[in-house]
Amino acid sequence: MDDASKIGLSIVAAAALLLVGFVSYREHEKRQAAEAIEDAIQQFAKEFPPPPPIAYPPRADESARQHQAAAFLAAEQRRQALQLAPDERCIGGTVVRVSGNSYTQVAGAAGRPAACAGRQRLDLSR
Repeated sequence: MDDASKIGLSIVAAAALLLVGFVSYREHEKRQAAEAIEDAIQQFAKEFPPPPPIAYPPRADESARQHQAAAFLAAEQRRQALQLAPDERCIGGTVVRVSGNSYTQVAGAAGRPAACAGRQRLDLSR
């Protein structure tokens, strides 16, 4: 190897060494910056813990929804209570109990015949 090629090889090696050193230094700075940010976040979390959760009172629309559900349930129970029994029929607006080929008129309030329309009674007295 002659002197010129030794000098050229030395220059290339020095340039490569400088490049590796520069890249390594930049990576080292980035890692230090990331660690500093992480430490700052942890310190902040220690100094300022999250506030306790706030217990909000139920909203007005929630209580209205509950009231509406209760009203619907009461109406459904009333509708089911007004349904005629399987052995009852509505004939001419009067509830009649059918047992085989025997028809018996059902008495309502105060001994009067129980009124009906379709498959429902018109009042709750049986």
